[in-house]
Amino acid sequence: MHPRSINLTLLTLACFMWANTSSATMKPETPMLFIMEKDGGGSINVTNTDDQTELLYVKIHEMKDDPEPKLYVTQPVMRLESGKTQLVRFILNSDHPLQEEHLKRVTFEGIRPKTHDNENRIDVNIRQNIPVIIHPKGLAMNDEPWKALVWNVKNNTLTVNNPSPYVVRLSQQVTLLPQDKKALLSKTYILPQQTLSLVVNNAVQLSSIQKVSIETVSKYGFETGKIEMPVTH
Repeated sequence: MHPRSINLTLLTLACFMWANTSSATMKPETPMLFIMEKDGGGSINVTNTDDQTELLYVKIHEMKDDPEPKLYVTQPVMRLESGKTQLVRFILNSDHPLQEEHLKRVTFEGIRPKTHDNENRIDVNIRQNIPVIIHPKGLAMNDEPWKALVWNVKNNTLTVNNPSPYVVRLSQQVTLLPQDKKALLSKTYILPQQTLSLVVNNAVQLSSIQKVSIETVSKYGFETGKIEMPVTH
């Protein structure tokens, strides 16, 4: 086959695939879901932003380091028309009163039902994944939970401890001062009573670290600025 014919064939095939590819998006109204123990659960609105009716699949994901309490979605699969909004409800199940916040994640995925008319179409399903914080009854809300963090160098290791009853969310990258070097947290959250070790470049003298600078994150996941915190030795 002539090279030009090959190129035209590939172009035609690419155009066909593009024309027969679609994406599906279910959009939650907020980038964070709060579940209040005093209410026994919670809810969030989800909108089908696609131009066709889809099936909304909702799934709760347990954190390996925070599996309790249990959270259930009342209707994990539902039909949602284009442009419409659905209230998704969650039920909290705990064997005992909560003493501290807990963390989970929930995904919202839109899937177009297969029909004879679209069986050759390639669908691209976009899964929205947002954090869920379960808040205990009687515990005051705290917009600055990171202020309780304790940073410490011991046995040639830099650690951070969260002695508070709140889940702390922050950027994984930490700046060491006065060296202005970077260190890395293993995840973007610190659970109540949890201690994490940071990954620090071997060239950094841990004994000379005086402070850390961290990117703070609001309860809805937006960066709110940098703060400096002391490091004990």
